[in-house]
Amino acid sequence: GRGGGGGEPIAYYRDPDDAYFEKLAKLPPVDEAAVDALVAERSRLRAAFEYDAADAVKAQILALGVTVVDVRGQEAWYVTPRHSRTLEAAEAAEVEEGRAASASPRRKGGRDLGPRGHDFERAGGGAKGKAGQVSLGEVDRRLAARLAAKLRGRYSDADAELEALEALGIRVCDATKRWRADGEAFGSGYERTVGDGDEDVPALDTAPIEQLLLARARAKQARDFGKADALRGELRAAHSVIVDDQRRAWRRVRLYGDYYRVGPRVGKAEPKIGKLLTTLSQAASGERAALLEELGAMGVQVDEGRGTWRRPRRTPEELAAAAALRGEAESK
Repeated sequence: GRGGGGGEPIAYYRDPDDAYFEKLAKLPPVDEAAVDALVAERSRLRAAFEYDAADAVKAQILALGVTVVDVRGQEAWYVTPRHSRTLEAAEAAEVEEGRAASASPRRKGGRDLGPRGHDFERAGGGAKGKAGQVSLGEVDRRLAARLAAKLRGRYSDADAELEALEALGIRVCDATKRWRADGEAFGSGYERTVGDGDEDVPALDTAPIEQLLLARARAKQARDFGKADALRGELRAAHSVIVDDQRRAWRRVRLYGDYYRVGPRVGKAEPKIGKLLTTLSQAASGERAALLEELGAMGVQVDEGRGTWRRPRRTPEELAAAAALRGEAESK
C-alpha cells in the first residue's frame, strides 16, 4: 500500500530466523546489504510522499525475491515464506510442555530435532554458581520452549525463556547454536577478514571491537535494533570497522571522512581520491556537486547513502579520455 508517507523514514529489519531458514532451504544467500539499502531508499521516498519512485524501488526489491512488510510496528523484510517457518500446533505444544517425543521426533523446517526439541549443543566447562543447581532436562525444556515460541512468531515468549535461562546462569549463543553453564561469555561469532585498513594498524587490539560486536549481537537478540544500529555506528566511527551480517564477518577499512572503499584497489590515485572524499564529507551542500563531478571525472563512483566509494577498472579508452581531460584542465 501507499500509506505511511510523511515524517521520518521508518527503519526496516530482516525477519528474525529468516537467514537461518534461507540456509536450511539451500537458497542462494540474498545480498543483505543491498536489500537493506533498497528498503531504506524506499522508506525515505515514502516519507517524502514520492510514491511512484518508492513503487519503482519496491519492484527492484520484489525482483530479488524479497517480501516487505509495512505493518506499523512490525516493519520487516524476508526471503523465506513465514508459513514455512512455523511448527504444527501439536508439535509446538509438545515442545512447550517438554514432553518426550522419541516415537515422533520434533522437526524444524523438515529437520529432525530429536527428543530434546532443539538443536543447541553444550559448550564450555563444568557448571558453576546457580547453573550447577540446574538439571539438563530443565535447560532442554527451556531451549525447546524458546525455539517453539520463535518459530510461531511469539517473540516476547521467546525473550522470556531466554531471560529465565540467563537468570539460571545459562548463556545462549544463537550464532553458533551453543549454550554454556560455566560462567564464561561467548564470543560475538563474527570472524575478522582482510581489510584495506589493516596496514594502518598492524598490531590492532581487537578486544574493544569484540566487546562491541558482542554487545551488538545481544542487542539484536533482544530485538533492540536501535541500540544495535548505534553500536554498528560506533564500530565504524571509533574503530573503522565494517560489519557484514550476511557473512558474519568484520573488517577494518580505511575511512576518508565518511567513506570507505569497496571493489578493487586503486593504486597511485588513492591519496588524491581520499583527499577529495574527506573534503566532500565536510563540504556544504553548495560545494558537493563540484567535488562529486571531479571524483566522477576520475572514474570514482560514490554511494552517499551507504558511505562507500569505488573505482572500477577502466578500459584503455577510458584511461585515454581521462588523460585528455587532465591535459585540457592543465592547459587552461
